[in-house]
Amino acid sequence: MVSALTLAHVVGHGSGPIPRTYALIAGATALYASFDALRLRWQERRFDQRRVWRPLPGTLSPVVDHPLLRRTLRLLGLASAVLTLTVLTTGYGGAELGLGMVFVLFWVGLVPASLLLGPVWRLMNPLRAVHQAVCALTRVAPGEGLRRLPARVGVWPAVIGLFCFGWLELAAPARDSTATVLLWLWVYGAVQLVAATVFGSRWFARGDAFEVYSSLLAAMSPLGRSADGDRRLVLRNPFNGLAGVRAEPGLSALVSVMLSLTAFDSLANTGAWRTVSEGLPQSPVRTAGLLATALTMLGLLRLSEAAARFLSRGAPWRSGLMAPSLVPVAVGYVMAHYASVLLLEVQRFVDVFFVSGEPAAAHHGGAKAAAYAVPAAVFIALFQVVAVVTGHVFGVIAAHDSAVGALPPGRKVLPQIPLFVVMIGLTLGGLSLLLSV
Repeated sequence: MVSALTLAHVVGHGSGPIPRTYALIAGATALYASFDALRLRWQERRFDQRRVWRPLPGTLSPVVDHPLLRRTLRLLGLASAVLTLTVLTTGYGGAELGLGMVFVLFWVGLVPASLLLGPVWRLMNPLRAVHQAVCALTRVAPGEGLRRLPARVGVWPAVIGLFCFGWLELAAPARDSTATVLLWLWVYGAVQLVAATVFGSRWFARGDAFEVYSSLLAAMSPLGRSADGDRRLVLRNPFNGLAGVRAEPGLSALVSVMLSLTAFDSLANTGAWRTVSEGLPQSPVRTAGLLATALTMLGLLRLSEAAARFLSRGAPWRSGLMAPSLVPVAVGYVMAHYASVLLLEVQRFVDVFFVSGEPAAAHHGGAKAAAYAVPAAVFIALFQVVAVVTGHVFGVIAAHDSAVGALPPGRKVLPQIPLFVVMIGLTLGGLSLLLSV
């Protein structure tokens, strides 16, 4: 993260609260035990997006779907965007308050919000509100555009947008400057609105990085919709929701970028990286490092898929079949990496806007900041290890279920080995980086 936003990004190290060796052994053991148990006991696909735990009361869906509530959520999203831009422009509360609102409250907070409540950003997206207002003024239907978005585009525009946001956070020149962040946000918003004008409001579901990101995370939400015609709100097994993610163009790259952002953030904070990059122009070096990390993640996923296709000996194996199984892995990394930052930033936001009302209270160096609750280092380190390992175990479960559903009897295990090896490597690498900085 940037500047003092790293204050709550507390991690261990080789001799810290949780010895690195113990964490690595525990992580690898948990993954192997999970895979072995699945191999022996799980021979048929069990997850299906049509399955539900329990339908929610029928009166709830009309309330959630009511146009008044939808407009209220859209206005709330627009008001939040205006507040963020105002804080960044005026410097209210100090530069770090504005940066924290973008990189922590919004970016990190989008993860638990989407996991708990579903595709929240699709409902609150301020760009949709602006586009809808422009369409109302010009008397053009929001869904209409000048051209139809080709299906082969998939979510590739969102991949580019997500990588560019990661570049802003981790590699851009003057990345801790509110002016830099403001410029990026205005340019991003303009590009999105122009694209929506050309392709209609359907663009946002494919081209808005944050909406696509939130919707992908929302596949793991326990809140969902029934697959029948009434689209009733239901409680579901998160794995059933994940099973409904379609392997569309760009999905593998999107998941790879999601993984690469936290991986590179950890890597760039290690002593080894600082030694190698010392004396070099930081923005180009960091840009190259971030791009290399994303390409490495994508290469590992593609390589494991190619190996699985070869080992399946002609059995049907769709490209991107295993990409959804890496979503829990990415979630585990984000929560391990930034949960403590989010905890601190929420307290600061509440303090500045609802308690003290004083901009000075937003500064970490003051007495106010010292009073903010931050868990002890041992609890943060333990949470990080549990989050990373749990994410990988969930990923192994999701990958195994997808594989047994696609492969014929007698060839259900061997093609999974390449991706399992990749997950072991990601577990060990991720824990090593987290516990090294």
